Amino acid sequence: MLPRRTLLASLVFSLLGSTALAQDNWPSKPIKFIVPAAAGGTNDVLGRHLQEPLSKLLGQPVIMEYKAGAGGAIASQYVATQPADGYTFLLHGSGLVTVPLVQRKPLYDAMKDFVPVSLIGTSPMVLMTHPSTPATLKDFVDYARANPGKLEWGASALGGVGQLAMEAFHEAAGIKNMVMVPFPGAGPSAQALLAGQTKYMLSTPSSATRGLVAEGKMRVLGVSTARRSPLLPDVPSIGEVVPGYDTETWFGLVARTGTPQPVITRLANAIAQVVAMPEIQEKIRGVNVVPQSGTQALGDIIRKDNVQWAKVVKANNITMD
Repeated sequence: MLPRRTLLASLVFSLLGSTALAQDNWPSKPIKFIVPAAAGGTNDVLGRHLQEPLSKLLGQPVIMEYKAGAGGAIASQYVATQPADGYTFLLHGSGLVTVPLVQRKPLYDAMKDFVPVSLIGTSPMVLMTHPSTPATLKDFVDYARANPGKLEWGASALGGVGQLAMEAFHEAAGIKNMVMVPFPGAGPSAQALLAGQTKYMLSTPSSATRGLVAEGKMRVLGVSTARRSPLLPDVPSIGEVVPGYDTETWFGLVARTGTPQPVITRLANAIAQVVAMPEIQEKIRGVNVVPQSGTQALGDIIRKDNVQWAKVVKANNITMD
């Protein structure tokens, strides 16, 4: 009869060998990308652009599954409770970080429950204004500073990145006491701006935005990134008038903490190959996202967002509960 220590050592080596074998054979079944919103949003569109070429590279189907609600928290909590076996991933964006920061009882911890797999792309936010307000970024900021409480601004989601980015803009620009008007989504918020019910908002750019600007129904005065965006090269960066202001939205894939590193590395490498394809880059830019990839790049953005938005939430006592 084998000694107890020998039996335990054999069991450990057997388990390690089985785990290594499972990782070597990954993927051996379909992979799920959980989307924290209904079909048709930017996350979904980006995932569908990657879906077919990723399936070909990995040799298994990539399936999109939708779990909308609670600002993305339902989908995030779901993935955080799934087995860390490399078959269920979360295709999310900036809301992964902002939502638990504004919940009194968060359903998950963005920093502890997830690890980055790969960035897919980033997008600036744009400062959109009603034509009744000053026509240049500098003149608008000067007017807003000189007239505290005189302008209404739209928030497309309470506690969302648009609201947090606007509060950060106000603080950096020295703009005080403006009136926030919340709306259930970017569409209603944009309609209120067009009608003059609000005078400005921060949102991601779109083809509809470009059309409305061309018709003179709204203006785009600046992009939120530190430098001008390749998506809108003729639009100044807000930082050119408000030094230090720098924020952007992002889209990427994360996994539950504990997912084997070889699995993350292989999937990240596959995503990098797909994102580098010229036809995929064109499709990604078509939804106003700058194509990017990388595990470390996504991890750096998530950590930066967590620090930046936590400060804004605390300073402004923001909650969505």
